[in-house]
Amino acid sequence: MRIKDFERTMDGDYSLFITRVADEGGEGDFELRFAGPGKLVERMLAEATIELTVDSRQDESQVRRAVDADYQAHRRSMWEAASLTDADSLLKPAPGPPDRRNVVLGSVRPVSGEGTPFVLTLSTFFVPAGFSLFFFGLPVLTASALVVPATGDQDNFVHLFSPTGPVIASSRFGGTTPDLAWFFIPFLPVVPVFQVFGFTAGVCANFTATGAP
Repeated sequence: MRIKDFERTMDGDYSLFITRVADEGGEGDFELRFAGPGKLVERMLAEATIELTVDSRQDESQVRRAVDADYQAHRRSMWEAASLTDADSLLKPAPGPPDRRNVVLGSVRPVSGEGTPFVLTLSTFFVPAGFSLFFFGLPVLTASALVVPATGDQDNFVHLFSPTGPVIASSRFGGTTPDLAWFFIPFLPVVPVFQVFGFTAGVCANFTATGAP
């Protein structure tokens, strides 16, 4: 689907985009939301393909498969980073604090039911330098995120509970090297907040966020 297919409401220059997605396991319906300055949402997501799957029949093996599919390439990138030949990439400064003027927010939340396992995929979207896309997932014990830059350099962070919460996982390779991040917490479910940060402006070919109980 495209952002133009979402229902849109506006409050001044701030826009909210909403659509509904059914749990493929038949357990209920969910809302997929994006919000931010209207012109910024359109600039970042106008050309994006947006897909959300919620399937209460899935389990943590869904996340494990997602990580396994990309781990060898990630391991190769780690090996190359350990050569210590690209100090600029290794010493990239941390993003500044988020500001409502330079972020697009996204979330999935239940309208009915509690089906937790989810997969969000965004393809071909623009991220300006210094701007971020944040996505609030459902409560999970394990999650992964893959960011594949096509141009520029987008970095991958996973926070706990909020965009300003602690970073539990991240990957920040330079240029168009894919970034893979994941975590597992064996105690109580947490809400992952995924961040795609534009270190330099460019198009993100693919962002996939996956979570499960």
